[in-house]
Amino acid sequence: MFKLRLTHPETKETADFDLISESNAMYEKFQEWEINAPLFNLHVSDMRAEDAPIRLISESDVGNALISLLDDRDSLYDVRQVDSDISGVRDELKEEIEQNLVYEQYQSIDHLYREIKGMLKDLAINKVAFYCPLTGNLNDNDGDYSETFGYTINCNAYRIEEALEAYQTRDICLAQYVGNHSGLKDKLAFVEWNVEEVRGTLYGRIDCHITEELSPEEIESLRDAVCGQNSDGFGEGFEQREIEIDEGDLYVSFWNCHDSYFLETEDEFYDRIEQGSGMTM
Repeated sequence: MFKLRLTHPETKETADFDLISESNAMYEKFQEWEINAPLFNLHVSDMRAEDAPIRLISESDVGNALISLLDDRDSLYDVRQVDSDISGVRDELKEEIEQNLVYEQYQSIDHLYREIKGMLKDLAINKVAFYCPLTGNLNDNDGDYSETFGYTINCNAYRIEEALEAYQTRDICLAQYVGNHSGLKDKLAFVEWNVEEVRGTLYGRIDCHITEELSPEEIESLRDAVCGQNSDGFGEGFEQREIEIDEGDLYVSFWNCHDSYFLETEDEFYDRIEQGSGMTM
């Protein structure tokens, strides 16, 4: 959808490259022409001017509408991710999204992502939720780094919720990763990481919005895929994001290596709670 137009600094010759599929060729031309611009530190504001040595362009009305929504502070990496996300959106939604873009129905890229999330959820007929314990580490105001207890996590629930929302603002592809790993790509519309307080303790809750009912075997495959994301993909990224609290910087994880760790469906989790064996940290 997006292309980068490079302009030779002396001859003014131009060359266009697809941002996703031709990145290697683009970099080779960038070096060959000795363009005096920070390719890997570019922001949208650097690529909007007509005379910019590296300019962001599109050959379609949809692409140009998308470019107009980009935030000037977005990096070249952000732009590439937007291109990949919107180009790869589910086929059922493409026509409506493209029409809305052309008719300027979105106020910003973040607004576009919010609307797509809502559309993906609307495709679902049901939701499978998994619950897990949360652990945390605190880099306190004195520079000491230590594992935190449930009290610190519970008292900062709203800050954790805000951090999760911000971290997932432009994340509409997690369902694809989880779907590919579980073999449920066509049945999984959207996946979202949340937290929920249950009887005074904050737990992680992962909502999987599905387009078809799942068999017990498929739920197990989905559980394995979500657990993998908790320990590696989404979870590994989120646990490196500092959450500012009064005591310092809090880092929260949806996974840990303790024997007491669990990832349970809603029914399994509430059975655990009712039996009085809920995890305490």
